[in-house]
Amino acid sequence: MRSVEKYYSRVGMAGLSRHQIGLVLPPAVLCVVLLFVGGPGPDALRSVRFAWLAGHLVCFALWSYLYLAWRGHLAVWRQWFEVTLFCLVVGGAVELLQGQTGREPSWQDLYHDLLGGWLVLVFYGQHHRRWSLFRGLLIQFPVVVLTALALLPLARAVVDDLIAYRQFPLLSGFETPFEHTRWIGKSTRQIASTIAHTGEGALQVTLSAGRYPGVFLQYFPADWRSYAALSLRVYHPGSDELELHLRIHDQAHRLSGNAHGDRYNRSVTLQPGWNHLVTPLTAVADAPRDRSFDLQRVAGVGLFAVYLDEPQVIYLDEVRLLANEGAGEGLSD
Repeated sequence: MRSVEKYYSRVGMAGLSRHQIGLVLPPAVLCVVLLFVGGPGPDALRSVRFAWLAGHLVCFALWSYLYLAWRGHLAVWRQWFEVTLFCLVVGGAVELLQGQTGREPSWQDLYHDLLGGWLVLVFYGQHHRRWSLFRGLLIQFPVVVLTALALLPLARAVVDDLIAYRQFPLLSGFETPFEHTRWIGKSTRQIASTIAHTGEGALQVTLSAGRYPGVFLQYFPADWRSYAALSLRVYHPGSDELELHLRIHDQAHRLSGNAHGDRYNRSVTLQPGWNHLVTPLTAVADAPRDRSFDLQRVAGVGLFAVYLDEPQVIYLDEVRLLANEGAGEGLSD
C-alpha cells in the first residue's frame, strides 16, 4: 500500500490518505470489470436490473473522485470542463465497447456517467468548501434533483417488487399505483377506477390495431409449484365476442427460440361483460411438446390477439394463483 501511496504522491494525489486510497481504488478498478462482465439475466428482479443500470453513476463518481484528487488544484471552471469531458469521452468509449460485446449502448447510461461526475464536483471539489451555505445549496440542489429523477425508476421498481412478493399469490390486483408497470406489450395500459371486479382499480388495456397486440405480465414471483391454477378476470365492454389467446412460458422457453410448441397456448373467446379465465397448472406443466414446463421458473403470462382491424379495449383484474383449480380450464361468469 505504501508503494501505491508513493505513486499517487508523484502524480499529484498526495491529498488522498492511505485509508482513502484503500477505500476508493478497489471498487474503482472493479467497476472497470463489471462494465463489461456479468450483470443480471433477463429474468432477474426489476430492482436488480435497475440497480445494475444505475451502477454507471457509481462507477463515474468513483473515477471522477480520483480524477479530481489528481487535478483538484485547477480553477473551478477547468475542473468542471475536464470532469464533464472525461465522463463524456470515457462514457462514450464504454458504450461503444459494450456494443461490441453484445450489450446495447445507451444514452441513459451516458447521462448517468455525467451525473456521477457532477455529484463529485458539487460535493467533493475543493472549491465547494469556500462556498457560502446559500451558494452551495444553489449549486448542489439541481444536481441532487437530477440524480433523484434518474434514480426514480429504481425506487419505483424496488417498491413494486416488494409489494409483488407481499401480495403473492395475487399477481396483480391493481390497487397500488405501480402495478401496471409489471405489464408490457403492444398496447397502452393504465389503472382505471371506472370498472373493477374486486376493489377499486382494474387495468385498462387498449389493444392496438394490427398483428399480435397484447398485454404481458413480465414481473412477478416465479415459483408457482404450490398452486393449482391461474385465474384472470377480464372485462370486455364491447357487444360482440372477442377472440384472444392466452400464453404462459417459463425461463427455459427462450432456449427454444420462443417456439409455439414449447409453451402453454390456449384460445379464449371473451363474451361481453366480465369473463373468468381459469387455467389448471397441470395443463401448463404438460404443454411443452418435448419437455416438462418448469413451474419453479415461470417467466411470463400473455393475453393477445392474432390480428385486430381496429383497437379494442379490455380490462384486467384479480390476476392470481389459486390453491385449487376451481372452475377448471375454461371461462366462467
